[in-house]
Amino acid sequence: MKAVRIYGEKDIRVEDVAIADPKDDEVQVKVAYCGICGSDLHAYLEGWGLPTVPNPLTGKTVPITLGHEFSGEVVKVGQDVSDLKIGDKVAIEPLLACGKCENCRKGDYNFCNNAVGPDGSGNFLGFSQDGGFAEFANVQGVFAHKLPEGLDIKLGAVAEPTAVVYEAVKRSGLREGQNVAVMGAGPIGLLMALLAKISGANNIYIVDVSEVRLQKAKELGIEKTLNPKEVDVNEEIRKELPNGVDITFECAGAQATFDTALKVTKRTGTLQVVALFGQDVSMNMTDDVIMQGINIITTLCYNNSFPAVLGIINNNQADFRKIITKEIGLDQALDEGIKALAEDKSQVKILVSPDL
Repeated sequence: MKAVRIYGEKDIRVEDVAIADPKDDEVQVKVAYCGICGSDLHAYLEGWGLPTVPNPLTGKTVPITLGHEFSGEVVKVGQDVSDLKIGDKVAIEPLLACGKCENCRKGDYNFCNNAVGPDGSGNFLGFSQDGGFAEFANVQGVFAHKLPEGLDIKLGAVAEPTAVVYEAVKRSGLREGQNVAVMGAGPIGLLMALLAKISGANNIYIVDVSEVRLQKAKELGIEKTLNPKEVDVNEEIRKELPNGVDITFECAGAQATFDTALKVTKRTGTLQVVALFGQDVSMNMTDDVIMQGINIITTLCYNNSFPAVLGIINNNQADFRKIITKEIGLDQALDEGIKALAEDKSQVKILVSPDL
């Protein structure tokens, strides 16, 4: 089959590779669509998250087939998988977990103690095990979630990034009627604002320096867009909400947006960190955090969320379709996909399909 393989930093190749039959606890999926994530970009530019020594759970090293945001159709079923059959349409939860360690046993399998390698290789398909930028993929049956009746298989590929922001909603304790700010209007920030809207947030502010991305937010029904190059974000929010917002979702991962997040969050409010940070951040812990009673909460991936997320997408298909901005084939995955996501601010979610 054809697959997009990464060998290391700035070394991606489209190759013909063999695929084995699925193991007893796996299914084989004919990939329909696979989304490109910012982490795929970091893997390409920096070699981030890739196994250079055998991953402790999978034993894999590079080269690896990229891609972890994918949907498809079951074409083979391992003998121990009883709840899926050939022809089922599925969205893939791409986590790797041992199922035996303390965190896995208590349901926090996104923090599996045995899945991350000594070199920092990620606990994901597409990083430490072959992923979805290919014609076929083998995945554990427990991580292949049947799509609800009527859900477009294309939107199944949006489930993984939506699960990321759904986890942030869960961790933050967002309740209907609360006011929120979203720092960053990239793919995760836009999905975060959309899910806050679906969750019943009252005022939703989204902050970015890109007018193109702020316009995309308006297309999603997020009217309160703020560009820090043009306005004082804290001042603008407090004109309407003198005490600040209840929850700020940090989806940009930069010192400047983290500083703004602290400013706009009300005393005793919540700063929910969603983004990964490429560099250290600093803060005045006493004056800006402790004395303000601000709760800083982090999140990583998701757990036990995909069925709920697929239901949310199914009930709001028109909005989630607006997240998809480009569809390409496997041969275009690098130049028109990964590189385009880095350079073109109009792109939100680029989908790769083996059928294109």
